[in-house]
Amino acid sequence: MAEQKSYRWLSAGALVALALAAFVAVVAVRHAANDHTRATDMKVRADETMRRIEAQVDQLENEAGAQ
Repeated sequence: MAEQKSYRWLSAGALVALALAAFVAVVAVRHAANDHTRATDMKVRADETMRRIEAQVDQLENEAGAQ
């Protein structure tokens, strides 16, 4: 009977380990998703800034050419 009890604890320990592994996986996926979102947002902002700068340069070139 003592062996059955130890197997029960082993099964309970395996379930706890599995739950912990699942939790770690979920946290890792969420962290990776946040990093990806942040990187994508930075790229979008950088592209918008470059377009704005290019538009200002074009405007200055047009003004300089008109004078």
